[in-house]
Amino acid sequence: PRSRHGMKWFGMGLTLIDSLDTLWLMDMKTEFQEAQQWVSSSFHPMQTGNVNLFECTIRIVGGLLSAFALSGEKIFLTKAAETADGMMPAFKTGSGIPHSDVNLARGTADDPGPGGNV
Repeated sequence: PRSRHGMKWFGMGLTLIDSLDTLWLMDMKTEFQEAQQWVSSSFHPMQTGNVNLFECTIRIVGGLLSAFALSGEKIFLTKAAETADGMMPAFKTGSGIPHSDVNLARGTADDPGPGGNV
């Protein structure tokens, strides 16, 4: 807030998607519809590179599923399924413990460690 500059974390609209349920519950239908339009026209998870599995699960998939549960709008369910399908490579491990990061565009996953990339 102090810098008056945003940050493009993962390039997925995390805050917008994560706040959909709040917009609905606060009866901010105009803002909700604007956000829905953005999800419909501009949210393309499979074009996204590296994402953290945990953050993507709770903020993107969770946000989209909450928006669907509240509004019944199918676009949210469709985009949640598309995102979740793209995250599946993170679960292809010998130990059963998922990788921490997944690259949705490449369909790869890894545990990069400090400062690393998928």
